[in-house]
Amino acid sequence: MAIGCGVMVANIYFCQPLLGAFARQFRVSEEQASLINILTQCGYGLGLFFIVPLGDKIPRRKMILWMHGAACASLLGAALSRQLWEFASLSLVIGMATTACQVFLPFAAHLAPDEERGRVIGIIMGGLLVGILASRTLSGLMAQYFGWRSVYYLGAGLMAGMGLLFSRVLPGESPAFRGTYGALMRSMGMLAKEQPVVRQSAVIGAALFGAISAFWSTMAFFLEAPPFRYSLSVIGLFGLVGAGGALSAPLIGKIIDRGNPLRTIRWGSLVIILGYALLWAGQSGVAWVIAGVILLDLGLQAAHIPNMARNYALLPEARTRINTIYMTSFFIGGTLGSTLGSVAWDGLGWKGVCWTGLILSGIGLGAAWYRFSNKP
Repeated sequence: MAIGCGVMVANIYFCQPLLGAFARQFRVSEEQASLINILTQCGYGLGLFFIVPLGDKIPRRKMILWMHGAACASLLGAALSRQLWEFASLSLVIGMATTACQVFLPFAAHLAPDEERGRVIGIIMGGLLVGILASRTLSGLMAQYFGWRSVYYLGAGLMAGMGLLFSRVLPGESPAFRGTYGALMRSMGMLAKEQPVVRQSAVIGAALFGAISAFWSTMAFFLEAPPFRYSLSVIGLFGLVGAGGALSAPLIGKIIDRGNPLRTIRWGSLVIILGYALLWAGQSGVAWVIAGVILLDLGLQAAHIPNMARNYALLPEARTRINTIYMTSFFIGGTLGSTLGSVAWDGLGWKGVCWTGLILSGIGLGAAWYRFSNKP
């Protein structure tokens, strides 16, 4: 499942180092090219809200297989696109299909014993985050030497292969929810209303992922411009810079199993703020950028895993729906951060991007201290 999450989630991050290439290919502005990244994340948010909750109603194995098929078809279509509107429309579908990652996570939490749930989530998240980081590097390298379309052909092939593998190895299950789709969707509103931990984690996740997305959605523009003028392959290598944060996921999961997850979330928020303080000086040298990226990914990891673990501990029969509430908020925040980052880059340059990240991460830290309930 960790490998599957990593391969699947790569689909929505392939585009980020390639935005400059898209602008040249389709002869549009950088701001218009950034629409590809924004629509991919919008699709992820739509899939999270409207598709993923079905994991409490129909077997998650079946969902995962169908979503691999949809991802394969949309990636292949994107590789064949000749117009920006075609590519943008398929990017929306790619994002929706990629929400299979959020079916894997509650599935793994369901299979794990209570005393090891944090560690298991950490392992799955480690695979997912390695996929995010490696996807940017892989897409940059492949686009440099084989063209950007090769990235999407590879993604389609990987989806077909992983779908075949999961058809053989994933266990079956009997979902707990027996009502209609409408009742399933309405129940999420009740869960958010009745569970203050769910509301708090949603605000924290949205703000912090928005802060991270503001950087990654503008990174290609920043590193292609003076004083760096890096190629696509070099820009893609920045995806590996945060690999240390991803590899720390199982350790963070073990810490959560023993301690207070909210304290870990607060420290993670502070690390992201420190990362942006270093990125502020990024135009002075690439070392500042590298250090800042490491802290951004490490901080997000330290906040995101305990946020999920708190939610999965609440109601076992509603884990997929609770995950839907959290992750929908998470990626709405990511889409907002990408949009604000692109606007800030267009109007204020790199300093504007850093201001955006600092404000959003500050909101996340504030939410981690705010008492949404009588319990920490």
